[in-house]
Amino acid sequence: MIRKIADKALPHGSVRRIYAGHIRNRILKRQKNKISKGRAYQYDEWIKIIEPKTLSPVLETQDIKISIVVPCYNTPDKYIKELVESLLAQTYYNWQLCIADGSTEESSSDDIKRYCGLDERIEYILLNKNRGISANTNYAIAKANGTYIAFLDHDDILPKWAINEVATAAKAHPKTDIFYSDEDRLSENGKIRVAPLFKPGWSPELFFCVNYLAHFLIVKKSLMNKLKELRSEYDGSQDYDLVLRALDHQPKIAHISKVLYHMRMAKNSTARQISIKDYAHTAGNRAIADYFTRNHVEAQVLTMQDRPTNHRIKYRPKGAPLASIIIPFKDKSDLLKKCIKSIEEKTSYKNYELILISNNSTEKATKNYLKRLKNNKKTKIYYYDKPFNYSALNNFGRRQASGEVLVFLNNDTEIISPEWLDELIGVAQQPEIGTAGPLLLYPDQTIQHAGIIVGLRGVAGHVFKDLKLGVLTPFWLPDWPRNFLAVTGACLAVEAGKFDKVKGFDEKIVMAGSDVVFGIDLFEAGYRNVYWPYAVLTHHESKSVGSYANAPPSDYKHSIVRYKPYLNYGDPYFNDNLDIMSEIPILRRIL
Repeated sequence: MIRKIADKALPHGSVRRIYAGHIRNRILKRQKNKISKGRAYQYDEWIKIIEPKTLSPVLETQDIKISIVVPCYNTPDKYIKELVESLLAQTYYNWQLCIADGSTEESSSDDIKRYCGLDERIEYILLNKNRGISANTNYAIAKANGTYIAFLDHDDILPKWAINEVATAAKAHPKTDIFYSDEDRLSENGKIRVAPLFKPGWSPELFFCVNYLAHFLIVKKSLMNKLKELRSEYDGSQDYDLVLRALDHQPKIAHISKVLYHMRMAKNSTARQISIKDYAHTAGNRAIADYFTRNHVEAQVLTMQDRPTNHRIKYRPKGAPLASIIIPFKDKSDLLKKCIKSIEEKTSYKNYELILISNNSTEKATKNYLKRLKNNKKTKIYYYDKPFNYSALNNFGRRQASGEVLVFLNNDTEIISPEWLDELIGVAQQPEIGTAGPLLLYPDQTIQHAGIIVGLRGVAGHVFKDLKLGVLTPFWLPDWPRNFLAVTGACLAVEAGKFDKVKGFDEKIVMAGSDVVFGIDLFEAGYRNVYWPYAVLTHHESKSVGSYANAPPSDYKHSIVRYKPYLNYGDPYFNDNLDIMSEIPILRRIL
């Protein structure tokens, strides 16, 4: 009824309806700003106020058995005591704890054995010597008889709801092979929870860079039987190697968006001081390199000196394909000059063509500049003298392009990293990848683009926007490659065949949103879109077309239809413990 009255009072296409739409957008913007500018919760506040509301009810039927496997080696008494007590406090009772003890100190073994005798669900395996973390864990795995096997370190602690949440997820998703959860850090005295890590849904490109699944990994026993055991040659990163080998079997992987374990910040723990476990990094590098080798992926795994548990992946462009860099513009020759000059002077990859699309340019300076460019063999100039339509302009540019890889680039960008094009091409050529988007920085070196979350600030937003690189957030670092539903159209690379497969940009969307819809189209066609921070550009945002607030209301109407399934925490690469109204990741304040 209300809609009918509104349609009568404000007919579609009328000045009154457009004006009313602008007023509505301003009101929504004020509401969003009011919410987003409110004080962010501290983690201790979030634990008290929000976390209890996120937990599932305790299952009445507890027929799924979860086996937790823990290797021990001279484990301090207080650690094993708190670990066992955290299991005994579980609200879900159908669990099994298998502890393999390779301690060389008799007193440690006596302490572990004493605590293991507290409950018949605890299996204690005393080894005749320490065989290393993988081999010790394998003895525990051999005793596990649950439907799922959960891996845990001897100094970690589970909150009382952890096993119930795992079983709840397993009941809801019985075909899932691997589960992982959010986590936080625990002070050495076991009393203070800090530094939460709220993770995205399964993101292969992030996982290749860092083992963000981490300690509390839950694997279906049937999959574990195929993998057989942990491999001692990867000690320190044995769980990383395990998941990488599991990927060879195309497992279903699911994220439980709740804090299900606390990683203790012990003196010798990677939670406190990453550099003390260099052997883990070395093993991790070998594990990911082996994965690429057996899957015939041409990639280098490089060491990152400042981040020893991260892996820098560098894909090599296959066959030096021609890249078509498509740049639409309307006058503003000063911007275009800077953009093209930076490409010509800084780009190390040389097999490219420039497809310049003039859209109703009239300035004399622009015409003179284009005349000079005609002698450039790499440059082709076309004229699209129709009303501005970002999607139509770029689709027109694609039709003129000869390259195997298309790079859509705004004229208000400048190249920073010389290998930006090598990097984007190498990623875009991977068979499973749709678009590859770079890190875009404002001139002040704050982040303009590090991936797009659908639903952020109500529609779609740039996560990590306005932060500096290296800033740690509850969503962790913006420095890591990640998968997203979309990357910005200000600079994105995609293979021509994939672009054509989804029929390019939606021309019903004139200015704002077609890049996001394009990403969604590729995602729904089975591809992964990637933010790749090793390609870096400067973006003087919106200098070429002005503010996106001036986009026609029809853009919102058309794009929101495609966004709808991913709004309100439906984006698989976000986390519902974070605030959907803030582009800077902060803890959720409203549930």
